[in-house]
Amino acid sequence: MGSMFSIETLFWAPLAMDLMLLVGTYSACKLSGLGWYLDEMQKHTSAKKNDDDDKAIASVVKDESHPIHSVWDLAMTAYSAYGCLLPWATYVAYMDPTLRVSLSWAMTTLMAAKLASPNAWKWTNENGEKGKVLTIIFFYIPTYGGYAAYKSFFSS
Repeated sequence: MGSMFSIETLFWAPLAMDLMLLVGTYSACKLSGLGWYLDEMQKHTSAKKNDDDDKAIASVVKDESHPIHSVWDLAMTAYSAYGCLLPWATYVAYMDPTLRVSLSWAMTTLMAAKLASPNAWKWTNENGEKGKVLTIIFFYIPTYGGYAAYKSFFSS
């Protein structure tokens, strides 16, 4: 039986997942906009959503001069850059395998930065579970970081 698992799986599995997440989340943010994002954030807070929340969100979204629009535009600009750079980096890593290690180190650093965020440990899903943090700790760091460390220090 041939090897079903190779060290390259540690690189391609998280990268493929990141690309799929990028397609889904970026398109949702771009197509549905600020109102959708605020509504989703409200769903994940500890307070129960009520009709006043809907009115407040609608008011903020409608008021184009509200400062949150500047923050949203800045966030979407950064997300757009990530949306361009990740597929490009994937293509470059596919074409030149020697660049996979540096991309893995970069993605490991990005995941560590996410964990270092002051609010990272407050992220919960609808069941109150810390799924996003646990995914970073038990999937992204071991795969990206494991690949980078193996290729940097243990591979000949």
